[in-house]
Amino acid sequence: MNNPSEPILMAELLQVVRRQFAASAHDKDDLATALPWLGLVRRRAATPVGRGMLQPSVCLMVQGEKEMLVGDRVLRYAAGSYVQAGVTIPVSGQIVDASEDRPYYGVRIDLDPKEIAAFMLEMQIPIPPGQEDAPAVTVEPAGEALLEAFLRLLRLLDRPADLPVLGRLLKQEILYHLVSAPGGATLSRGVLGGQHEHAVARAISWIREHYDAPLKIAELAKQVHLSASVLHRRFKAATMMSPLQYQKQLRLLEARTMLMSGNAEAASVAFRVGYESPSQFSREYRRLFGAPPLQDAQQLSANAVDPLR
Repeated sequence: MNNPSEPILMAELLQVVRRQFAASAHDKDDLATALPWLGLVRRRAATPVGRGMLQPSVCLMVQGEKEMLVGDRVLRYAAGSYVQAGVTIPVSGQIVDASEDRPYYGVRIDLDPKEIAAFMLEMQIPIPPGQEDAPAVTVEPAGEALLEAFLRLLRLLDRPADLPVLGRLLKQEILYHLVSAPGGATLSRGVLGGQHEHAVARAISWIREHYDAPLKIAELAKQVHLSASVLHRRFKAATMMSPLQYQKQLRLLEARTMLMSGNAEAASVAFRVGYESPSQFSREYRRLFGAPPLQDAQQLSANAVDPLR
């Protein structure tokens, strides 16, 4: 933090977040607020590696430290920085610095790509030049202006009557700081980019909607009006994984959710998410999650914590 006011702002943010948790009637570590798109996160111990789908969002780290693996990229971030995601993407995450005396705290804002696009068009904010291949998830330092906006948003929670109007305005102010920052292309490229950026966003959307269907790259490329080689290159630049790797992780994460319900067997889940061989499903599931399907689901149900918060 180069600006002398930033440590003061961080201390005030930490105080406000602590107060929100202290005022909660429930001793929960994921705290919802009166604004449906705003949540507070606390972890009172380091966590094992967990996997899931990261939705379009921004999370400001207030205290503690976390690691995230996106494809083959390791992102590490601590207090005063934020992680932002412009598309829905499979990731793994782990809290590496948290304790009962010094918990991990984060402030998360869920983002709607349509909202981002409408805002950028209205404000006439261009994508920063030279960032057409910006990755879909990045970690950035939060400057003074962004920290101040987050602080005003959290303080607004104590004034319920002002939330409906001022909450929306403060979210737009935060969005402005995010998309106009040096790393702003992470949020804007998929919703307001050129032909290639829109094509990758459409390809991701198609895979998410048809994850249980066979994926033929040539057909998908034709559908989004790119060559197969360009789609593969652009897709990997954005998500740090190939389309087939994205589909595989999505299938396994969906299977994990189904298994946690406790009403399905591994073989039937394998077929439901698109596998033709239950044995292949079990092998790939164990390779990703470190345990056989049913054992992993039982362990998760007993220790249900969102690893991406």
